[in-house]
Amino acid sequence: MSAQHNACMSAQEGGKRLDTDNDSRQKAQAVLDRLAALRAARDHWTPAWRELAAQIMPRKGGQAYGLSQGARPGDEAVFDSTPAHSLELLASGLGGLLTNPALPWFDLRLHKGSPDSDEVRAFLGHCRERLLALFNTEATGFQACVHELYLDLCLFGTAVLYVEPDPDSLVRFSARPLSEVHLAEDARGMVDTVIRTYSLTARQALQQWGRACSLDVQKLALESPEARVNIVHAAFPRLDRDPGSPGSIHFPFACFFIEQDSGVVLEESGYHELPYMCPRWAKVSGEAYGRGPALTALSDVRVLNAMSRTALMAAEKMSDPPLMVPDDGFLGPIHSGPGGLSYYRAGSQDRIEALPVRVDLGSIEVMIERRRQSIRRIFLADQLAPEAVNSTATEALIRQGEKMRILGPVLGRLQTEFLAPLIERAFNILLREGELPPWPKTLPQGSLRVDYATPVAQAQRQAEAENLAQAVRYLQPLLAGGDPFRILDNFEPDAMARHAATLFGLPPEYLRPKETVEALRLARKE
Repeated sequence: MSAQHNACMSAQEGGKRLDTDNDSRQKAQAVLDRLAALRAARDHWTPAWRELAAQIMPRKGGQAYGLSQGARPGDEAVFDSTPAHSLELLASGLGGLLTNPALPWFDLRLHKGSPDSDEVRAFLGHCRERLLALFNTEATGFQACVHELYLDLCLFGTAVLYVEPDPDSLVRFSARPLSEVHLAEDARGMVDTVIRTYSLTARQALQQWGRACSLDVQKLALESPEARVNIVHAAFPRLDRDPGSPGSIHFPFACFFIEQDSGVVLEESGYHELPYMCPRWAKVSGEAYGRGPALTALSDVRVLNAMSRTALMAAEKMSDPPLMVPDDGFLGPIHSGPGGLSYYRAGSQDRIEALPVRVDLGSIEVMIERRRQSIRRIFLADQLAPEAVNSTATEALIRQGEKMRILGPVLGRLQTEFLAPLIERAFNILLREGELPPWPKTLPQGSLRVDYATPVAQAQRQAEAENLAQAVRYLQPLLAGGDPFRILDNFEPDAMARHAATLFGLPPEYLRPKETVEALRLARKE
C-alpha cells in the first residue's frame, strides 16, 4: 500500500469504499467544483512562484510548472549562488531554532490549576520522550523532509507537511510541493481546507483502490500500467456529521480520494485532525498563501543575477577582446587563440589590433557585493550569525534578546501554524494507536500545554529570571536582621521556587507534587 494514503486506511481512519452511485458522484462533483474555484484563486500566485524558483533555486520549480516527468529545471537565470546559499542558511537556522534533533525542542506541561500527581507526571514524561523519539526516528521521515519544508517556507512563503498514520513507523511525514495543493482558510484565518492534486501510475492506483477504480483505469492498468492517473485528495471540515458515531465518515474532517478525469470517488473517510500543516511566513489578511523573505529579496536577486552576467561578459571581453582586422592584406582566417598563426601579405602595413574595452571591474564588484549584503540581510543572516567568542555573558544575552525581538513574530506564527498542530496530530495518533500510557483518570481533557524550547521562549524566560533576581537583590537590604519589616509575608516562596524551575527548563518530574510537599512538611513538623 502506498505510504501517501495510509492515513485513510488506518484503524481509526479506515477508508470506506463507495459505489459510483449518484450520491458519490454528487460529492465528487462538489469537491471538483471547489477545486476549480481554489485553483482560480491561486493562479495569480503561480507566476511569482515560478520566478522565485527560476531566480533562486531552480530545482524547486517542479514538474507541475510545465516540466515533463523527470525533466531537470533550467538554471539559465542564475549567475550568483548568494541567494540560494542565503536561503539554505535561513532554512537550516529555522531547523536549529525550532526542531533541532540534538535538543528536546518542546515539553509537555499542565495548565495552571490542573490536578498534579505522580501518575500525571509519569504520563507527561513518557509522552514527551515518545514524541521526541518519534520525530527523531529515521523511519518516520520527519528530519528528512522538515528541511525541505523550511526551504519552501522561506522561498515561497508557504509550506505544506502531510502527517499520516503508517503501519510500520506509526506516523509518516512528507513535505508536499506547493504546486500540488490548494488552500482555504476558516473565519479565524487558519487553513482548514486542503485539496491536493497529484498523479499515480495506473498500476499504483489499482493496487491502492482495487475495484473502486473506474473501468478505464482498470483497463489502463492492464494495457499500459505506467500511464499516469490524476488523483484529487481533499481534506476539509465536515458539517453534516454525527459526533457520537464511531464511523470514519463522521470524523471532524472529511477525506476524499477522487479520480480527477472520471469523477469516480475512490475512497471516502475522515480525519480526527487536519493531516496537513500549512505554515505561512507572513500573510496579508484575506489571503490563504504567505509571502516569504525571498519575495522581498526578489528585486535584489534580479539585479544581482543581471550584474553578475554583465560582469562575466565584461571580464570575457577583457581577456578575449574583439579584434579589428583590415578587410584585405591577410591570407586565410584569423587565428586568435594561443599559438595561432595568421598570415599577411609581404609588405603590408596592416595589423590585427584589439578593440579597446574599458571596464572597471572593481566598481562592478563593489556594486555586486552591496547587492549580496542586502540579500543576506533580508534572509536574516545578521540575526542567525553566532555570537562573538570574546563577548561577555551579559553582552551575549543583550544581543540575543535583540535578535529574538526581530525573529519573534516569525517564530510565533510558526509555533501557531506548524509546531502546535504537528505535535497535536502526532500525539493523538500515538494515543489512538495505544503507543502512549492510558490517559490519567484525574486529568481532565484539555489540561496539557506545550512549552517550546525556541530561542524566543528561552530569551523570554531569561528576562523573567533576571527580573526575579533583580527584585530579590533590591529587597535584600530590607531583609537584614531576620526580616524585621515582615516583607516576605508578601511573597509565596513555593510559587517562586516552582516558577524558577519552569524558567530554567527543569523537567516536571524533578519537582514533587504539592500534596507530597505538604505531607513531607507535616511529617517533619510532627
